[in-house]
Parts: sequence; C-alpha cells; structure tokens
Amino acid sequence: MKAVSQDAKPPQDLLEAVRAVATDLVAELDEAERLTAGWSDERLADVLVDAALSQAMVRLAETNCWGEANRLPSSELWRIAGPVLEVGSLQHHARFKPHGYAGDHEMLARICEQSCCEHPLGRIFDRYFLRQAAPEAVRGRTRLTAVSLVAHHLRQPRVHYRIASVGAGPALDVARAIDALPKASRDSLRVRLLDLDPNALQAARKRLEPRLGGESIVCLRTNLYRLAKGPRGAEELQTPDFLVCAGLFDYLDDEAAAELLRFFWGQVADGGVVLVGNFAPHNPSRAYMEWIGNWYLKYRTAEEMEELGKKAGIPRGRFRIGCEGTGVDLFLVAEK
Repeated sequence: MKAVSQDAKPPQDLLEAVRAVATDLVAELDEAERLTAGWSDERLADVLVDAALSQAMVRLAETNCWGEANRLPSSELWRIAGPVLEVGSLQHHARFKPHGYAGDHEMLARICEQSCCEHPLGRIFDRYFLRQAAPEAVRGRTRLTAVSLVAHHLRQPRVHYRIASVGAGPALDVARAIDALPKASRDSLRVRLLDLDPNALQAARKRLEPRLGGESIVCLRTNLYRLAKGPRGAEELQTPDFLVCAGLFDYLDDEAAAELLRFFWGQVADGGVVLVGNFAPHNPSRAYMEWIGNWYLKYRTAEEMEELGKKAGIPRGRFRIGCEGTGVDLFLVAEK
C-alpha cells in the first residue's frame, strides 16, 4: 500500500492543514473542559472529547497522508496539541513507545484488560482509545485465538498438546484458553512462547505460571524476523499442535510473510492448526493510529491473505480466511 495517495496535499498545504486541525482540537478541548467544570461531568466529557477527536481524525484522513509519510506532519500535530494529547496514557504510550516498538506487550495487555489511568482527562482519552475499532479487534483476536485453541485441543486430545505462540506479547490468548479448559486437559499442555522482547516474555511467564506451572512453559527470546531462516527455528517451535502468530504479519512485507508462513506450515504437526492474523485496509482506526501513535501496519485484504497462503505452499483446501468479530483483523487458518 502506498504511503501517500495521488490526491495527497502538497507539503506546505499539508502542514497548514495539520496546524489548523491541531489548533481547533486544542480550542475544542479547552471549551470541553469549561463546559464540564474541569472534566467533572464525565458523561458530557466523554461525548465532547469523542466529538473533538473524531472530527480531527476525519479532517486528518482527508489529507490522504498515510503511512511513514505522516511522521513529519504528525509531529506538527503533536507540537501544537501534544501537551493535552499526552495526558491520555494510552495515547502517550502509543506515541512514545517506552519499549521501543509499536504494539508492545504492555499496550496489548492494557487494550485487552481495558485499563485506564486516573487523570480526569487522561481517563476520558483512554476510554476513547479503547472504544476504537483496532483495539476492539485486538480484543476480538484474543478471544478468537483462545476459542480456537480450546476447540482444537478438545477435538484432538494428546498426551502432550504443544502450543507455540510466535510474537507472544502478553500471552493473554493462551491464558484465557487455559482458564477455559478442564483441569485434565490443562495438564497435557506444553507452551512455547517466542518473542523479541525479554520483558514481554517475563510478563507472559508471570501470567501463565500460576495457571499451568513453570515446567510446562518455555520462553524463548529470538529474532522473529529471522525465524524461518535461522538454523534453530525448527528446534524452537518443536512441532506444535497449535501455532498462533497474531500480530507479527502486520509488520512483514509479502516475501517475508510468505516465507514465514511456509515455515510455519512445514513445522506444525499433522492434524495441527496454524493461525496467522493481519489487519485489513478497511481499519477505521488507521488515521488515529498513525496521526496519534505513528503506528504503521502492513495491511492485507482477504484476497491478499489467500494469495499469501498459496505462495506459502499450503494446499487450497487446507486453509481459509476468516476474521474476528469486528471484521477488521483477518485470520488465515490452516489445518494440516
């Protein structure tokens, strides 16, 4: 997908448009603060903040400046409106990326747990953030993965049922699946969590150990982008019965995505399942993600996901393209 459409504004016009949006947003939020007596009327504050931010995002989307090309103009938005926008803890986290990358384990956990800060305006911003389509899709994919894992395990009980989560993040999907399974089924689980971020693995282990016991969990810090090429990739996955990669493909180009999917298909056990997620281009939250958070994804349509499956060498009858409940996050589901 191109970063800027053919109808994008010229650079100077774009910056002027962004300044106008930012100035109006600050003015509208100042007025909202006055009308709500310093944000004490939370119901009215929710409505006014929603209206101000949503209108700002509509105007920014109309600039047709998408992807990496909006880094500079979005910094102009933040130069003017940043002192108020950063009061929202989720907006601040998305923008400044304390773990060094977008969509880190802490962000994903807060999205799934719908965690808001205590600051009066910050809490309202956080609620706005959590109401957006993309966070709802993240919660939806977490549910979808947990449900799929439970259903597959109950259909195909094994002495040792091996789960691999690639780009595991907070591992809330695995945790919720464990919670749903009968104890006898839980005892057979062997979980391998792969991630680049040691803090994510530490948090995931802390979440899963009380549910499963430490001896059933293996956490591997590894370069996910080289997993298919590295000599230890197969050893790290250990022929899983259920392999999920919910978010990594949002950051991979077509060649790397097809290569990794081919590797997954080759490693999953007979009778096993591969789940791969990817946000679709009709994501309604895209302007908010990019202008507020510099959060850029590699979007794919259902047709492009299907083509990815073909390029990965998965027989057509062995995979399907579905989605979580919002329809924003697509899933390729392959059964071996």
